[in-house]
Amino acid sequence: MKVIHIIPDSAVNPRHLYLGSTKEIRCRTEYFKTQGIAFDELIVEHRSDAFLLENLQNLELGQYSAAFFEYPIYPKSLNFLRRKYPHLRLLTRSHNADFYHSLHYVFASLKSSNYGKIPLYLAISLINLRLDYLCARRSDFILSITEWEKNNYWKYFTKLSKIVTVPYFLPSSYSEGIPLQLEKKAQCVCLMSTAQGFLPFLIDAARGFSKSVEKLEDQCPEWGFCITGDFPENLIKLPERVKRTGFLETPLRILAESRAIALLSDYGMGFKTKLLDAIYYKCYVLVTRKLYQRLPVEVQPYCIVVDINSSSSFKDALERCLEPYPEGNPNEVLRSQAFAALDRIIFGRVQ
Repeated sequence: MKVIHIIPDSAVNPRHLYLGSTKEIRCRTEYFKTQGIAFDELIVEHRSDAFLLENLQNLELGQYSAAFFEYPIYPKSLNFLRRKYPHLRLLTRSHNADFYHSLHYVFASLKSSNYGKIPLYLAISLINLRLDYLCARRSDFILSITEWEKNNYWKYFTKLSKIVTVPYFLPSSYSEGIPLQLEKKAQCVCLMSTAQGFLPFLIDAARGFSKSVEKLEDQCPEWGFCITGDFPENLIKLPERVKRTGFLETPLRILAESRAIALLSDYGMGFKTKLLDAIYYKCYVLVTRKLYQRLPVEVQPYCIVVDINSSSSFKDALERCLEPYPEGNPNEVLRSQAFAALDRIIFGRVQ
């Protein structure tokens, strides 16, 4: 058994080590190594299907049993492998429901009255719709990141028997060196992205966080609030109580010492990897109700729903965050589920 693992160049960029998509990709790296599966990585520049196709045409692929694509964005390459190497099992990982995800750019932009890029976001959403359809049809399996997306998105593109939920877990390589037992501060953090630029739903989450802190006024004086990332100061108006940390080499240490993380936006599909990272370090997760409903049931007990339009909901949530943390290890549960799902489609094992 040998796999060719097709990954974007962002996954090997040190700046993006803690980007959600990079952590997600390294779940497969951990799986391959743990299960003793030989694999080669093929790095795709600019996520270009043409670049990938040219490289695949110049490789001898008879040595591989499976091709594992990160992202459903390579329909021409899938078609080539289907025709030229019919023995290969073609597996495509969906990091989120891309059509819905792109539409959320539109909704978040409308909410903030930022209309300039809406035509672009609409065009991207239609491109993603086409790519998802073609890749779902040409893959042997689509690997959905959540059950919600399997049942509310991918089932419209291909047969349910071809859709397998493979949840995210925090790879062990990330947690090494960060103590689990750091003393917790009464601190709530809003984590922004390590990517250049900020998508509309990240800005929406930061504004939801700022609005909630502002409504506290002088309540909960024991709590501190911070926001990560090196975004321009004029991008988001922050209340005085919210401190900027700037860009962090690793966000895990601030999670290990904080009692809560806030992601107060309905927008963005897939699974927010930072939420499980926070739970791993025993942070409560403050989310909106719509986001809560899309989360895996394994993480919901560690999440607290906040209504950002309420004058008391955020305060009540912070008070709950001072209570003893729930028992359990959802990261290990999700890791076991991911391994079992991959075993079934790669080895045909039933567990």
